[in-house]
Amino acid sequence: MIELKAYEGLIRNYRDLAAELGVDIANCTRREREERIVLAAWERWGEHLGAHVNGQFAIALQDSDTGELFCTRDVLGVELLYYYETSDGRLLFATQIKDLFDQPGFVRELNRDMVQFFLGFTYVPGEETLFAGVHKLEPGGWLRYGASGLLLGRYWELTFEPDDQMTEEQWADQIDAALEASLADLCDEGEEYDSFLSGGVDSSYLMAKSRSRRGYCVAYEDQGVGEQKEASETAEYLGRDFESVFVSAQDFFGSLDEFLLAYEQPQADVAGLSLFAGCKKLAGKASIVLSGEGADEFFAGYSVYARVGRVNMGFSPVYMGATYIMNPSEQKRYLSRFDSKVSARRFMRNRGLPGRVYDPLTWMLYTETRSFFEGSILFNSNRIASGTGLDIRMPFCDLRIFDIARRMPSRYKANKDANKIALRRAAGRVLPHEVAYRKKLGFPVPVRTWLTDSRFNGDIRRAFEGKTAHEFFNVDEIGALLDVFLGEEPRVSHPVWFARHKALLWRHVWTIYVFIRWYELFFEQHDPMA
Repeated sequence: MIELKAYEGLIRNYRDLAAELGVDIANCTRREREERIVLAAWERWGEHLGAHVNGQFAIALQDSDTGELFCTRDVLGVELLYYYETSDGRLLFATQIKDLFDQPGFVRELNRDMVQFFLGFTYVPGEETLFAGVHKLEPGGWLRYGASGLLLGRYWELTFEPDDQMTEEQWADQIDAALEASLADLCDEGEEYDSFLSGGVDSSYLMAKSRSRRGYCVAYEDQGVGEQKEASETAEYLGRDFESVFVSAQDFFGSLDEFLLAYEQPQADVAGLSLFAGCKKLAGKASIVLSGEGADEFFAGYSVYARVGRVNMGFSPVYMGATYIMNPSEQKRYLSRFDSKVSARRFMRNRGLPGRVYDPLTWMLYTETRSFFEGSILFNSNRIASGTGLDIRMPFCDLRIFDIARRMPSRYKANKDANKIALRRAAGRVLPHEVAYRKKLGFPVPVRTWLTDSRFNGDIRRAFEGKTAHEFFNVDEIGALLDVFLGEEPRVSHPVWFARHKALLWRHVWTIYVFIRWYELFFEQHDPMA
């Protein structure tokens, strides 16, 4: 007998699957119907069941007669599934790392090599985690565990198949139709929902096409930072309610520990922490909220894509991703133990190697999809939802929309002057031109200013001089980094180096601090999850 041991997800094509598999879903809750569909899909398709599901899922099934375990994860990697082999040959699994902690045979140890990866990328890419032996099942992958041990496989491979037969207008038609279909399947009849709304095209387009009641925008007391003015104007144009969710410096820094405990792995994305703090305030006020993840990653929305020629230079080019901030020489300066064999560059070269068969922009998007998009963007949404209780749904993360992106030639995505070209064309049909073609602001957060305020940076100074700092870092070097960032005389002088890296100093300070605080929570506190 097959038992469903774990399930997290949202199946969009449940109606079609229920009809095809003969599953009765009448009078079922969403979870009940999806669990029934998962079991029936396993009986029909086995380890390839994921290829038939349009949605997000982490699934663990076990044969109660043989004890064999099967786990699988969705194509994009929205849901999470972790596994760990014990010293006595058992496999532990969970949809959250913390659920492994109390299982017999689990030993909590640091994966020290991944510290360098985190400092470089500001998140943890790939299938390894910062907990030794804990691995994340890769998107589109499956595992079996039984008498023959652990077997890993894939039911899906990321490929791009450009179709040069269609015009920009026709691609816009496809995007529009796919978004309408996604929105129709994303919520049940009678479910009400709201939207995150920024000043950008993605969230504005979602609100225009959806039946969202209200737009929520994270805002700050510093009116020079944030997107609430543009967002409120869009909401007014569309005839929807609007609310600014103010996040103060106290909210931001006061949410850090809760944020790190919810994330389980360190994440130095200040926009993620700001949104986490904002979502805490929405708990109880909103239930389901739409978010625009996927549009930038599918249709080339980041400014780096306009510089594709520079990225593609050299004999063996490597695209390090949108967030890489700390190179090996900088890490070597800060860390008390630096291992030159732990190469982020080699990791990203291998990650993006299958994508080298495509044009340069598509290669960058291939690499991003297999690293930053899954490991940071989708991870953010998953953990914010888990940590705040807000149900975040992402209409662009629909396989019908992703399939359009896979087939769309690069010239309809980005060039040196514009990005998200076909998507903006589609959005321009329902939005004012200035909204559809507004330059991306990138969810600005005034954290650089906050970090210079003595009311909020005291714990950073403590952390940079504490036990964990002495274990992992050259405390004089990170102390000098903090000195210079705060405008003080550095205890170790590197005048040329600091001048060249002035714009990155705050990001280095924040990334190092986040790691130290994460380590204190998970390895120095007696019970971090209490």
